[in-house]
Formats: sequence, C-alpha cells, structure tokens
Amino acid sequence: MTYKIIVQKFGGTSVEDARAMARAIKIVLGHGVSARTRPLVVLSACAGVTNDLIRLSELSIKGDLRPAQTTIDRLEAKHARIARELLGESDVFDTVHRSLHELWESLRLLARGVHQLGELTARNRDQFQSAGERASSLIFQAGLAGAIKDKSIPVLLLDAKEFFVTTNDFTAARPLVPETTRQMKKIARLLTDGAIGVTQGFIGATAEGETTTIGRGGSDFSAAIMGVALASHAKVPEIQIWTDVAGILTCDPRLVRGARSIEHISFQDASELAYFGAKVLHPETIWPAVEKGIPVRVLSSKEPKKPGTTITAKVRNSHPITGIALLRDVTVVRLGSSSIVPDVTLQQAIWDALGETGSVPVAVSFSVGSALYAFRDASPVLALRAAVEGRTMIEVESGHSLVTLVGPGLREHAGIAARIFRSLGRANCEMISYGGSDTSISFLVSSESAGRVVQKIHREFF
Repeated sequence: MTYKIIVQKFGGTSVEDARAMARAIKIVLGHGVSARTRPLVVLSACAGVTNDLIRLSELSIKGDLRPAQTTIDRLEAKHARIARELLGESDVFDTVHRSLHELWESLRLLARGVHQLGELTARNRDQFQSAGERASSLIFQAGLAGAIKDKSIPVLLLDAKEFFVTTNDFTAARPLVPETTRQMKKIARLLTDGAIGVTQGFIGATAEGETTTIGRGGSDFSAAIMGVALASHAKVPEIQIWTDVAGILTCDPRLVRGARSIEHISFQDASELAYFGAKVLHPETIWPAVEKGIPVRVLSSKEPKKPGTTITAKVRNSHPITGIALLRDVTVVRLGSSSIVPDVTLQQAIWDALGETGSVPVAVSFSVGSALYAFRDASPVLALRAAVEGRTMIEVESGHSLVTLVGPGLREHAGIAARIFRSLGRANCEMISYGGSDTSISFLVSSESAGRVVQKIHREFF
C-alpha cells in the first residue's frame, strides 16, 4: 500500500515539557497515523530554549565563561528531566540521555572555542541555535516510537541538516527548494511505504554541510517547504500547524470574550490580519504550501478536538467580515502647508526618506496641501523631519491605535461602511484608509477608546 503524507508541525509550547510532548504524541497517533496516511513530524525547540541558546552564544564571548557553562548545565538538566518523565527509567532513556549529553558537550566545546577566539560569528550563532530542535526531536522520536511499538510501525529520526538545503546566509538562510526536493525523494519513499518521520524545523545546512537556521519563527516555513518538497514525490493532503491556540480567531480574545475561531480563511485575509497586528500565523511562512495547493490547518495542541482554521488560496465566504485586527500605539505624522497646489517634489522627498529607513506606513491619507501617515513605531520620524525641514509643517503624535476590518464583503456588500461607523458611536475617527486593498478598511482612533471600538464592531458583525 502507498500511504499519503501529512506534515505535522508542533511549536515550542506544544513540546515544552513531558506532558506537552505526551499530548503531541497522542495527536500524531490520532491525526497523523491512519489506515491511509503517515506523518512527517516537524518540531520546534522546547518553549524558551532558543532564547536561552541565543543568550548562551552571547555569554560565550564575555570575559567570564562560567555563566555560559551554567546555562548549558541548566539546559542539559531540563532536557534530561523531560526525557526521564516521558520515557521513564529505561534502556531507551539511557540511550537518549547519552545522545543528549553528547549534544551539550559539543556546545561546551563550541562555547570554549568562541570564548578563546573572542569572536562570535553568524556561523557560530547557527551552531548554538540549532541545538534546541535537535534536542527536542531526540526525545520526541523516542517517546513516539515507544507509544507505537505494538503496531510495528518504524519511527525514523531524520536529521534536517541532511536534506533541508539552504543558502549560506547564516541566521537568515533561505531554503533551496529544488535541492531540498531532490534530497527528500528518499524520505518520501520511506513514508509512503509506511514509516513515520520525525525531524527538526528551523534548521538546515548549506550544500557543503554547514549548519544554518532560517530565522525566528522558521519552523512553520520549514514545514511548508518540506510539504511542498514531498508533494513532488507523493500525495500530501494537508499541512497541520499545531500551536497553543485553536486556529485564527475573529479578534484578539483578550479584547473580546466572544472571539470565534475562523473555520476557513483565504491566504489574502490571513495576510491582511497579520499585517495589521493580529497575532496569527505569519502567512509568509506558509505561502509556498498555499501556492502549491496544499491546505494548511492551524490547530491547538491543548484543544485538539477543535476544528481550528484551514488556510487556502481562495475561500467562498458569505460573511462580509472575516476578522478584526488592532495595531496599538501607532505613531502619527501630520504634514501640512497653506499651499493649494500639491507639492510633488515634497512627496518624492518623503518617500525617498522612508525608503532609506526601510519604513512603510500602515495607513496614509492625503488632501491638497497636507498628508497624514501612520507608522508602527517612531523609527522613521527623524528621517522625515530632515526630509521636510523648511518646506512644510510637521507634527508627530502618539496615543493612537489602528483598527482594521478584513473580509471579502467590504466592496461587494452594500451598507458595510454604515454599519462600521454606527458601531463607532461617539468614538472619534481621525483617519480612514481604504481602497489599497479590496479586503481591508482601517481607521485611526485614540488608544484609550480602541478596545471599546473593537468590542462594538465585533458585536455588530459577529
């Protein structure tokens, strides 16, 4: 029999300790292994470990090496405890414990080398940071193999450095999809023949075999690329992203108790929500899979029975609004003059200044002689002041937030704008931004009233 392959990615909170790993193993057996499917399990480091490894790398170049060694000791003890609680005192635990000790010994050696040279390169940083996923996958594979041993299904620990090929841009490497696809042909054959694979997200290697990482949050990207690569050799019906929330919600549940899980969302809407401040899966990381036509499901490892959210390229949705995003504490820059003729050269100078700083406004509004820009933070203010000095008035304001509604019905459904502004009530709207996208409308309100505004709009549409 030829099995289909499901990619299952588990984030840091889903493997943060032995209890979380045991829960994730049950999910693999219930949602990945079936009469027709076999999973490739892609793991993040245990929650908090990557941050510890980053600090460790920085401690290694300090004058005193002891804090770095203490950090390694603590990480080794933490993973040994997780392994012991998951596996129990057994021969399997002893084997895993020895492998973990070898991993931490290699970090001790690396820390000493960095300390002696007094230099921390990007290549060294990747060697440090890759240890978290390597450790979590060692433990998880052993636990999963033990849980399924009575079914005689092989559980393979696959080293991402042997097949996930990247550029040599250390700490921010880009996956080389054609090379990775070729390297994963053998893995696809093993899984379609009935094996289960366990591997690491976030890490890979150059063509020369040097360890790389693909940036923070890269495990989702790894899962998407692996799914795309496998789909060239086998049927991949979906990619599952298991995290600590039950999918993408209509609104931040800290603001609105009645926030609901969105069952099905388009890639465009998910991108808009993320761009305007919603705490959702970053769409950029899963675009390769969506483009390939592989559905991506966002699910909760803490509430695995909930359906979560499925992301696809397009969605048929009768509801006009998909979700609401709130971007707090934006910086507002007002530019104004008494001229009744738009100054094209001034606008050119402004956008040149923004280009030099790499800043893009999240919302813009123009009139004849003035303009208003909203930014995520105050980083572009100095460049803007220099660009317009002596040419126009500039005012910088804080204390504002940007509320954005996202959905396919903004242009298609009559009366949406009326419902939005009726919901605002007495809250003052200082700017509206609409038209750049068919699927989003943003408006600026005071940060003090933002929470109440979001609650009222959510009641109106959900």
